Amino acid sequence: MNNKGFTIIEVLVSLVILSMIAIVSSNILKSSLETEQETSLQLESIKELNLASTIIRRDFRQIANVSLKDYYGNNLYGTLISQVNSKSVIFNSNIKSISNEVSPIKRIIYELIDNKLIRKQFFSSNPYGQDDFTQMELIKDIENLQFSFLYENSWHESWP
Repeated sequence: MNNKGFTIIEVLVSLVILSMIAIVSSNILKSSLETEQETSLQLESIKELNLASTIIRRDFRQIANVSLKDYYGNNLYGTLISQVNSKSVIFNSNIKSISNEVSPIKRIIYELIDNKLIRKQFFSSNPYGQDDFTQMELIKDIENLQFSFLYENSWHESWP
């Protein structure tokens, strides 16, 4: 008798082996795709945090030591101001403008609103209107934020 083909058992065994290889390969591919998605989300979060850090660092490096005024023209004492339990800090910063005719000194407020760190930039150092600003959401999911300033070995609401 001349055997020139495969038996049904040999074909079934080869199909089982191929299906096992396919299952393992699909699991590896699925795991790789999930890892890539998680990595992309974390990378995006890191990029957002890096941008926020750069903006905050720039604002604080360029703080202008000029007197602050409230919206009614009354003097506020300090270069950096954060009232008790306000979850915000107010200061003036030297920010380059497109036009040289406009003062580069702008009022900046960092404020915690709905668990988000918001940066508000006013169009002048002593704005008259409380709504004359642009705002940017810097960091999400912040549970608590508090500002205080160390000056002459004690903590203050404003500096200096």
